[in-house]
Amino acid sequence: MIVNRFGILGFVVLFLAALFNVAALNMAEQSLGALRDTAAWVRHTLVAQNAIEHLYRLVVDAETGQRGYLLTRDSTYLAPYLEARRQIAARVKELRDLVGGNPVQAAQLVTAGPMLDSRFTQLERSLALMREHGDEAVRGFLLSHEGQVTMESLRLALDGMAAEERTQYERRFLAFAENQNRIRWGFFVEVGINLFLVTLGGIFLAHDARRRRHEAAAALQRNAELAKAVQERTAELTELSHYLQRMQDDEKAKIAREIHDELGGTLAAAKIDLQLLADKLPSDDPRQTRIARAMAGIDDAVQVKRRIIEDLRPTILDNLGIGAALRWQCSEFSKRAGVPCRVELHDENLRLSPAYSIAFYRVVQEALTNVSKYAQANNVAVSLQRSGDAWLLRIADDGVGIDTTQCQNPTAHGLLSMRERVRALGGEFSIKGQRGRGTLAEIRVPVEAEPPANAERAGAGAL
Repeated sequence: MIVNRFGILGFVVLFLAALFNVAALNMAEQSLGALRDTAAWVRHTLVAQNAIEHLYRLVVDAETGQRGYLLTRDSTYLAPYLEARRQIAARVKELRDLVGGNPVQAAQLVTAGPMLDSRFTQLERSLALMREHGDEAVRGFLLSHEGQVTMESLRLALDGMAAEERTQYERRFLAFAENQNRIRWGFFVEVGINLFLVTLGGIFLAHDARRRRHEAAAALQRNAELAKAVQERTAELTELSHYLQRMQDDEKAKIAREIHDELGGTLAAAKIDLQLLADKLPSDDPRQTRIARAMAGIDDAVQVKRRIIEDLRPTILDNLGIGAALRWQCSEFSKRAGVPCRVELHDENLRLSPAYSIAFYRVVQEALTNVSKYAQANNVAVSLQRSGDAWLLRIADDGVGIDTTQCQNPTAHGLLSMRERVRALGGEFSIKGQRGRGTLAEIRVPVEAEPPANAERAGAGAL
């Protein structure tokens, strides 16, 4: 019986609390509506004050631009004046809309409007006098103090409008503060009555918190599984990228060998046949000219063949090693770009495995290509040194400096190619630049096992 009575009392209290909450919410909504209206009027006053200040600032900017032009005759000083003329009509209309409900402000704006027109007319007249009659005419116009009088009158009128807006602001802000106090006291009363409900709500929140912790733990587990799957997939794609890169290098070497063997042999045989034919003909035979032209074409084709082979797989890299290849590459870069390129090597007769050699060569090639396109450099330095258990390759220039945001740009394929080649060797790639102070690309890869004496030639063939 007692339990039922307390239960009924509890339901009655909760029902009364619910009724009170509805009434309190209704009162709070009304108070908030009044507060929003008051806040809107306060904001309106601030906007009007800013509009008055902006209007005056436009006139001052126009005067500043006019004076700069009159002193220097540099038309760039007219930019603020022209901008002020472009905006003044819109700003006056905006201010008229803002103060239209205030008769005092409307009357003051009616007074200030002609002054604005008059002042801009005076500014335009002074500029016209400068263009048409020179400094003396402008000096006489300025000594008349007509513009000063107009500007002072305009300032007084705008100051009056600003003072009126400040008065409105203070009155409206006071009303805003009173509304805030009413809402605050109402809130205190509501909090006191609803304290019991907060306790009850805490029980439900504790239960909900436990549920959320279980869900968060499950979500973390799922995220960990997804992260592991992404990591595995990334590793697979990285390995595929490195494999494709190796296949591409091998295919280039194969194509270079085929071009050298097949096309080279064909061109050599054709030139020998032409030379034999030329030897059998008299020196004054008209066909000697055609034969000479054909032989010259074969020589050009041989040069094209050599250039294609060098692009696909540099023979100097396989025959003389990475040191000679880097020196030749920098020499060719200097010829093309007209930029000195210095090479510093750990050992002039340095021999590395084909994988290391082609990776270093292609990285330097891509870096020099970027320098010639973007760096605007005067000097370039390439260094390949051994630092402890790692090879350290550096390419530095004194150009404009790379934009750091470009380093992570997924469309910067050259940088991506360099980074992936270094990763394939288990190394690290970094590039940094400073505006106006150049760019430094640095590659650090672990030292490999000593390659055999013919490692540079392995897989390359006799190119």
